[in-house]
Amino acid sequence: MSTFRILRADRAASKVEVGTLAYSCNGYDYGCANDDSRMTGIEHRSVTLDPTGAYPFFTIPKEDLEEVK
Repeated sequence: MSTFRILRADRAASKVEVGTLAYSCNGYDYGCANDDSRMTGIEHRSVTLDPTGAYPFFTIPKEDLEEVK
């Protein structure tokens, strides 16, 4: 599972703050990231604030995330 730091929060589909850690969503996102990518022309990813990758999730542009190694 990947861990990300949020670099820009204003385009997230949830109320989050810059610097917050987010994690890859392990469950099905019902096509939300794909829909947001197609509608905005910016590739999105589904992430969660739960370190185990559990629901709930939200979408955010991939360019607004920095992978934490």
